[in-house]
Order: sequence, then C-alpha cells, then structure tokens
Amino acid sequence: MTTINPSVNKIKNLITRAKEYVIELFSTPARRRIAIFYALAILCALIFLFPPFWMLVTSLRTTKDIYQIPPTFWPSSITLENYRYVLTEMDGGLRYFINSIVITLSTVFLVTLFSAMGGYAFGMRKFRGKELMFMGVIFVLTIPYIMYLVPIYLIEINLHIRNTWLGLILPYIALNLPWGLLIMRSAFSTISLEIRDAATIDGCNEYQLWYKVMLPITKPALAATIVITFVFVWQEFLFASTLMTKNTWQTIPVGIVWLRDELQTMAYGRVGAMFILALLPIFIPFILLRNFFVKGLREGMLKG
Repeated sequence: MTTINPSVNKIKNLITRAKEYVIELFSTPARRRIAIFYALAILCALIFLFPPFWMLVTSLRTTKDIYQIPPTFWPSSITLENYRYVLTEMDGGLRYFINSIVITLSTVFLVTLFSAMGGYAFGMRKFRGKELMFMGVIFVLTIPYIMYLVPIYLIEINLHIRNTWLGLILPYIALNLPWGLLIMRSAFSTISLEIRDAATIDGCNEYQLWYKVMLPITKPALAATIVITFVFVWQEFLFASTLMTKNTWQTIPVGIVWLRDELQTMAYGRVGAMFILALLPIFIPFILLRNFFVKGLREGMLKG
C-alpha cells in the first residue's frame, strides 16, 4: 500500500482553497469589479517598481556578470564594489550627497516653517488684501517653474551667490513655498473657530495659539508639505545643473550625469548604485509620514 507524502496533501489543500477563494471572489458583480481593480493596481505597481528593482539587481552585479551572454535575471555573485566606488573613489561622489542633504534639509525646514506661518495668516486671520495676496500665490503656481530660471540666473550673477548652497536654497524656497502655502492655508481654514476662541479665552497669545494649539492639528498637512518639498528638491536637475557650474557644488541628480561622463561609458553597475543611493532618501520621509501625507493631501487640498 502506497503512502501519500503529507506535503503533497498540503499542496492539494492549498490549491483547493485557492480555487474556492477565486470562485467566491468572482461570485457577484461587485466583487468582480473589486477584484479587477486590485489586479490592475497590482499590475501598475509591478510596472513602476520593476525599473528600480532592476537597477538594484544591476548595482549588485559584477561588470562581467552584467555583460555576459546569455544574460541572467539573478546575479551569479553579489558584490558591493559599485557602491564602494561611488562613495570612495568617484570624483566628488560623497560631496554630491553632502550638497544634496544640506540643500534639501535647509529648504524643507524653511518652506515648512514659512508655509505654517503664512498658512495660518491666510487661513485663520482677517486682514486687508488677504484674498488679493493669495490670488498672487495661486498665479505663481500657474507659471511653469522653468520660466524663472533665466531671471534667477541673472540675479545670482549680480549677487555673486552662484556655486554656493544659498544659490540653490533660495530658488527652491521660492518655487516650493506657494505649494506649501496652498496646502497649509487650506488645512488651517478647516479648523473650527471655536477652538481658536477657546484658546484665546484660556489666555493664549498669538504665538501660543499658532504653535501649541493650531499647529498640532495640522500635522497631516505639514507632513504633505515636507514630503512634496523633499522629493522636489532632492530630484531637481535643471536649476542644479544651471546655477551650480562647479563640480564641488553639484547635487546627486547632476552627479549621475558627471559619473557617466567621468567613466566615458554607461557603466550600468556604478550608475545603478548611484541611482539606488539617490532613491533611498526619498523613501525614508514618505515611509515615516505616509499616513499623515495621504491625510494631509486629502484635508489640506480637497477641503480648501
């Protein structure tokens, strides 16, 4: 008498359960629509995630493994040589990261601070010319940001701030502040006036009302402002390549192009390592603030 392997029974049970689940999933039109929606969402996610995944795999390959014929999907051996080259041997490689970190964090901090202050004024206070000033902010958003490049370039030549951190921080603040004001103004305008009146009766002055009462309520909008500003500044290329002409002041997006020119070829492994190192910091604030980010966009922009 032959005995059936227990693992075979487990596989058969899993297949049976999977069939039952699929049948139940498509049992009604509403469930079919939901299943199709999630299937399309998963497909789109896989399409967008495959390029960075492939760059990660490529960055861990040796040069010989990358160019071998026939090509393989998984690397035959994993190496960190490409990352070591980018961080230690590449001309200015570490400097690119330092420049990007300083410029991005400074811009995010100042944009968030000014947006919170200006959004409070636009959303909760009444003063002459408020609507006209806010219409000016909206008007700035309608102009493509590339239109500001030449005027900013000429201004920085006269002020002698090209090839400095300040030469990028100031334009980035100007480009991102209108978005921050729009989000924060909409977030503050949704707060009930009874909260402000209660805080005023309890003895809060204007600063305490803004910092201790109103600002904690608008954390989701603050998170949305931080993430949007961080992503824009970290990946911006046009202003960084035009205003920073010296290699020692370049940021990571420009550094990737410099890496290609330095090697005089498309060294896929080293370029892939540079891409992965450039992408990682973008995921950090989004993962930490993802719940606040989605809620902030919903409350800060849709309810405004």
